[in-house]
Order: sequence, then structure tokens, then C-alpha cells
Amino acid sequence: MPLPVGHALAGIAWQRIRPGLFFDHSWLDALFFIFVANLPDADFLPGLILGRPNLYHHGVFHSLGAALAVAAVGAGLFQLQRRRVSARRHGRFWAQAAMIFMLFYSHLLLDFFTYDLVAPYGLPLWWPFSGRYVIASQPFFINITRSSVSADFFSSIFNRHNLGAALREVMVIGGCALAVALFRCRPTRGLPGKGRNGAN
Repeated sequence: MPLPVGHALAGIAWQRIRPGLFFDHSWLDALFFIFVANLPDADFLPGLILGRPNLYHHGVFHSLGAALAVAAVGAGLFQLQRRRVSARRHGRFWAQAAMIFMLFYSHLLLDFFTYDLVAPYGLPLWWPFSGRYVIASQPFFINITRSSVSADFFSSIFNRHNLGAALREVMVIGGCALAVALFRCRPTRGLPGKGRNGAN
């Protein structure tokens, strides 16, 4: 699995594709994208409480079913929140649900293309249709080493091996995010002889 920095950069890339979809303030919107892009790794939390952080990691919360459920619940909550604010936002349900799904599922795809040295290898990408664990035949991202006990879980993440993994994520995923940002900032040019509204 990539580190949170890699998933955060993926979230920023998605936010630049569709800014303002969830919040009017750009910084709050970006934080939400980053949050959802890292959300699948919340399955560490039950294991951390029980002293075994990897116990539920890469379980059903890293699956198609989880992505669909989170997308439906997330978009539904935004609809409830904004129902009394602006009627024109009601049509955003499907756009928001689709974006939450893509954010969540892109996390799973990045994990799919990451080396995994701990069985079961990969993740149940297609659950509930299949509980089979899958992983890319040629993973690209470097595996992350971490402790299997809660006491030193966080401190174990900071090591030279994981630093190399983080640098690859920043170069690849960060490069994609930068490319999207530059493309979005590219000035648009009107047609010759046309005004701002397309009139002569």
C-alpha cells in the first residue's frame, strides 16, 4: 500500500479535476478529497485498538462493495445537509457519489499496484462479487514496512525503506497531480471575432 502522502496527492489530483464539487472553500474542498482518498486505510483503527493494526487491513473495506456504500452514504449526507440551502444543488447527488466512488476506489487501485509481502497478498478488490484477493502481476509501487503490534506501529513507519517508497509516490502521483493542475490552469482562448458570451 502507498503511504498517506501518495494517496493524498491522488486526492489533490482528483480535486483539481472537479474543484468546488463538495465545498465552496477550495482548502476545505481539497481536505475532503484528501480525506476520502485515504479513507480505506481507516480499517487499521480496529486492529490498532486490539493491539494488532494489520488485523483488518486490506479486508472488505478495501473492496468494490465498500466503495459503493461509502459513495452512496457520503453523497446522501451532502444532499441532506444542502437540501435547505439551495435547491439547485439537489442534482449533484450522482456527481458527488461518482466522485466519492472514484476517490475511494483509486486508493484500492494504487494498493493493487503495490508490492505486498504479507499474506493474503493483495486485496479483495471485487467483494462482494468475489472474495478472492488480487494483486497486479507486475506491481509498481514499493511495499511499506510496518510493525504488526500497536505499541510501535507509527514509529516503525519512519525508516529508509519507506522513505524510498514515499519518494517514488511523490514523483509519480505528485507528477500526475501537477500535470492536472497545470492543465486546469491553462488559459482558454475565445474564438476570433467573438465576445465573452460568443456574440460579435
